[in-house]
Formats: sequence, C-alpha cells, structure tokens
Amino acid sequence: MSGIQYKITMDGTLAPGVTLEYAQNNLAALFKKDISAVKHLFSGKPNVIKRDIDSATADKYIDALFNAGVVAVKESDALASLTLESIESDPATTTDSTHTMTCPKCATQQPTDAMCQSCGIVIAKFNSYQAQSENRISSAPDYAAATGSISPYASPHAQIDPQGDEVCELNIWGVEGRLGRMRYIAWSMVLSFAVGPAMLLCMLLMQLSTKLGGLLVIVTAIAAMVVGIQISVKRLHDIGWSGWLLLIGLIPVVGSIFQLLTFLLPGSTGSNRFGAPPPENSTAVKVLFWIWAALMILAVIGIIAAFAMGIALSPSMY
Repeated sequence: MSGIQYKITMDGTLAPGVTLEYAQNNLAALFKKDISAVKHLFSGKPNVIKRDIDSATADKYIDALFNAGVVAVKESDALASLTLESIESDPATTTDSTHTMTCPKCATQQPTDAMCQSCGIVIAKFNSYQAQSENRISSAPDYAAATGSISPYASPHAQIDPQGDEVCELNIWGVEGRLGRMRYIAWSMVLSFAVGPAMLLCMLLMQLSTKLGGLLVIVTAIAAMVVGIQISVKRLHDIGWSGWLLLIGLIPVVGSIFQLLTFLLPGSTGSNRFGAPPPENSTAVKVLFWIWAALMILAVIGIIAAFAMGIALSPSMY
C-alpha cells in the first residue's frame, strides 16, 4: 500500500484563536495570490488545493496551512491511487453501528459517529488538530520550551506551490492590488493631462450654458478625485500601509510630508498582505517618470533663482 496518494482539502475552518481576515491574508501570502483569489476557499464547501502527493508531503502541507490559520484535512486520493491490485477488506476495521466510542475532547461514551453528541465536535477534525499541534511542538522545541505552547500565528514551515514570478494585475479602477512609485507618478501625470483639457472644455461650455458647464465641472472634479484616491491607495498598499492612511493628507503640513513619502518610499519586496508585487515598469512609464523628475528639478532651480534674484534686487528698492 506504499503507492497510496493523498489530497489536501479545506473548507475554511479556522484554527483556534485565528480571525477570518488574518487567515485570508496568510493564505494569500502563502499562495502568493491576491486576497480576493482565496476568499472562495472559506465558503464552507470542501476545496481540493493539492492532490496526488505522498503522506509525508501531505503532512507538511497540512502543517503549513495550520500555521497560516487554516485547518486542512489529508484524504486518500482515490483517482490517483487507482490500481489493478486486489483490495481486501480488513474485518478488524469494519465499523459496527452497535460499537461505542469515547469522545477525545469531553470523554463521553456514545455510539460510533462522526460527531460527538455531547460537545458537538467533529471527531476527525479534532484529531487532525491534535496531530498538527504535536507536529509543531516537535518542530519548534525552543518556542515550546519558553512558552509551553505553540502559537497559531507562527510562520509556515513549508511553501505551497510557490510562484516567485507572479505579479498583480494592473487596474486603474478599485482599490485592490499594488502600484509602484514610478507607475504611480506616471499615472498621476496622465490623470493631470486628462483633467486639464477637460476642465478647459467645461469652462468653454459655461460661456454657452452656466448650468451645464457648472455641472460638467463638478462631474469632472469628482471623477478625477475618485481615480486619484484609488491609485493613491494602491501606492500605499505597495509600501505595505493601509489605504486609510491617505486621510493624513488632510492634515496641514503633515499631509504634505506624507504625500512626499508616498513618492519616495520604495514598495515591499515580494508579496505583502495586499497581494503580489506590481509588474515591471513599461517604457512609457519610465519616460513619464523622468519627464516628471526633470520638471521637478527645473521647478526647484526656478524657485532658487527667483529667491536669489529677489535678494539681489532688494537693496535697490530702498
């Protein structure tokens, strides 16, 4: 029977003390996927996430998933284990409905069943949890010696089908995903180039109809603000910050410094809790970025020159 293969299934059952959001973020990081791509795994329906593996590998997957906050189950993979060998039933393992069992949690005697009639636990899942706890204790002796227990928030000991070259999808709409600083600056420039002519057109229409022109000005301003907020939130996600920090921009002086940080700080290396890293910058993004950098340098030089000229002319005014 050494040729038996196994599969790993999960239905979204959480490990003790783990929140749904924490488990989803961990699982997204483990699979190197966006969090929206793993939410369906917590629907309560069994999902096969790995199959055709041996018993030792299956145990590693279960341990990694449990450390991420998810209870998974190892099952024999019937499709992968089909063989022409004859299968004989073992009379010693035949289940008799008249036999009794002892609940491993509350020690209640009851007829053999998948669930305890007293405390309501699922026997198989409880036993799986106990086995995983024992595995983690043996693999983390230092932590166990120091605390006497294993934290369910420990980092995974195994990787599940890592895909180091995966990147997130680019989408100007919505606040999911990440946006690198060069692409953030390039998109902001494109937004400015689009809003300028649109506002000019609205002003011209106001000469014909004040109400129509004023309405278009409001619509254009709201659309520009929504798009600006969306790309700014993605930029914060790339750094590893929550999008709610964008509200700091409303604070005088502090908001300007915070906005400068969003231009200067690099993004997280690899995946973070907001998803995979953004793709490589295109040639157009790089060109727009260096145009912006050149304009910023010219603006600084202009300010310094105007300030110096003002100081030089000030004595002749008296």
